[in-house]
Amino acid sequence: MRAGTFTLLLVLLLLTTAPAAALQAPTDTVSEDEFVRMVLSFLTGGEDAPDLATVEGAASHLAIPSKQSRTVTDLSGRQITLDGPVKRVVVFNGETLETMRTLGVDPSLVVGVDKYSVERESFFPEYRGTPVVGSIWSPDYEQVITLQPDTVFLYATTSKESCDEIQRKLEDSIPGVKVFRFDCFTPETYADEVLALGTIFGKETRAERFATFYTGALENLSAANAGAPEGERPTVYLENWKDYKTGSAGSGYEKKITLAGGKNIFSDLPTDYPEVDPEAVIAADPDVIVKLIGEGAYPYGGYADTENEKVAEVYDSLAARPGWQSLTAVKGDRLHLLHNNIFGGPQHFIGMTYLAEWYYPDLASTLDPQSLHRTYLKEFQHLDIDPADRIFVYP
Repeated sequence: MRAGTFTLLLVLLLLTTAPAAALQAPTDTVSEDEFVRMVLSFLTGGEDAPDLATVEGAASHLAIPSKQSRTVTDLSGRQITLDGPVKRVVVFNGETLETMRTLGVDPSLVVGVDKYSVERESFFPEYRGTPVVGSIWSPDYEQVITLQPDTVFLYATTSKESCDEIQRKLEDSIPGVKVFRFDCFTPETYADEVLALGTIFGKETRAERFATFYTGALENLSAANAGAPEGERPTVYLENWKDYKTGSAGSGYEKKITLAGGKNIFSDLPTDYPEVDPEAVIAADPDVIVKLIGEGAYPYGGYADTENEKVAEVYDSLAARPGWQSLTAVKGDRLHLLHNNIFGGPQHFIGMTYLAEWYYPDLASTLDPQSLHRTYLKEFQHLDIDPADRIFVYP
């Protein structure tokens, strides 16, 4: 029998058997844990055990949690208790906003969103016209306070100091506001974040369904590279939207490269996101090269369907870099462009599946990242977008 059920039975018993006079003695509210300890002490006896009248009085002032009360642990490790449904939400990170849509959270609950999410009109059309609260680097405190949210979402690890400051100021300015910290972009924690968000919004069943879909996709990656010994895994150079900017062992890129079954050629560099010497890439001669597009100097393709004609030009310019014509990856047609829409954020598992397909082309039919992408958009994002009609990878 659960503690809550045990407590309720005791309360009902005491309230139906106790004399009215005995129930007039209470003072402060008694928590469930305090009441259980009091009853156990009464039942076991002893010098300090309370008498029946004290237990009966405490029963009348027991704080029994409502059916909607729940405690959630966010990614920062903080335990936050909600006593009722979430009604007014401000979201400072698009990754959490996207995950909320995966769970079927009603957009009308969202009273404020970050500036970058609003700018993504093709992906977040339902938030056109929603009040903008700035960004984690430049929050509009006046707007947030005017909106009077009961719940605010911030990042847990991205720009942690900025988010810490926003949390402090909002908690000081809005009585009772609940501030949750989630990232929603890291493979190791995303499934747990989905389940926690499901609890917050009362969408547990949908959260479990998506978590199963998501972990299944990661399991497919593990199965794809399970037979490849460490020494035989393909070597990979991943360059982001800044030329010769990559990731080492401490980066998110490294984790994704490795989980997909590859071996990062710059794993040993001391900084997490180093800029490397062009000659170092040539010397390493990677088996696979992946260039991220969709940000920075390469804002092409993706959900925004931006300047698609430029994508082929980017590919040709990479292949024409000095010394690259002799690289194993270029000679073997294993130079690829990957849009950040499906490599960062909640959709990272789709981009990782493309990586695995490029690492192990013989398994392409079992991985099928485009079908995975299509299922995600249709069943979980409810968007009428066919990934085959946009450029997310090239060629």
